[in-house]
Amino acid sequence: MQESSTRKIYDLHSSFYDATFGRLVRRRIGRAIGHMNVQPAQRVLDVGIGTGASLNFYPLHARIVGVDLSAGMLREARKKITSRHLPSAHLLQADAMKLPFEDDQFDHVFISHVITVVSDPCRLIAEAQRVARLGARIVIVNHFQSTNRLVALVEKWICPLCSAIGWRTDLVLQDLVRMTGMEVEYRYKLENIDLWETVVVRNTKSALRANALSAANALTAGLSVPLPVGIPAGPGADPAFPSVPHLEPNLGADPQVELAASPAFA
Repeated sequence: MQESSTRKIYDLHSSFYDATFGRLVRRRIGRAIGHMNVQPAQRVLDVGIGTGASLNFYPLHARIVGVDLSAGMLREARKKITSRHLPSAHLLQADAMKLPFEDDQFDHVFISHVITVVSDPCRLIAEAQRVARLGARIVIVNHFQSTNRLVALVEKWICPLCSAIGWRTDLVLQDLVRMTGMEVEYRYKLENIDLWETVVVRNTKSALRANALSAANALTAGLSVPLPVGIPAGPGADPAFPSVPHLEPNLGADPQVELAASPAFA
């Protein structure tokens, strides 16, 4: 995926996204946000906030900053913020791989259906870890390539078609974990057969260290630029991190309550 084409694709999607794909993932988004356990005065970065479907599921006290590459998607999200009077939610058009924030600014990061849209998933993880505080919870909701060989072959076969409409289907979760070193606390699916998976990560800044090591290796080898940190396609190894199928989170307050007024993000 290339960011210039991605922006155009999702500008087009924005007019019908909520009525189509948005309806399919709404329940997963609500459950996933509950796993962040957002406390009063904590800041949440919503990477790829899209049309703002997630806004219904944050607790009353959440201080939210949403970023998206698509102006069309942000236009729809802004309508929701205006109609629901959400002064604690702020939007910004930005590239997820070049986030316009200083280090250690957020207590939680939510990455919903973005990791297979960007051209470099490792760089996205590194940016999320950079702007999040050490120990922060990063929650990822996405489709990952199946560990079933037959299904994986089908996913690789249809990947060019899916890429043309906005996402790839051949990203292997185990490869992403291996290359970024991210610490997965647990992961789960809502159903036995589910196209999407939620991955809950503790921020250890591991991808930043991996990038620094790649740069050091490049310099040692006499290269003028850091080594690339892309994700290879292909079947992954057996999972090396915990899996919690059908996990029902302890949400505390109702996650579907709409945001009320709270102090603006500062």
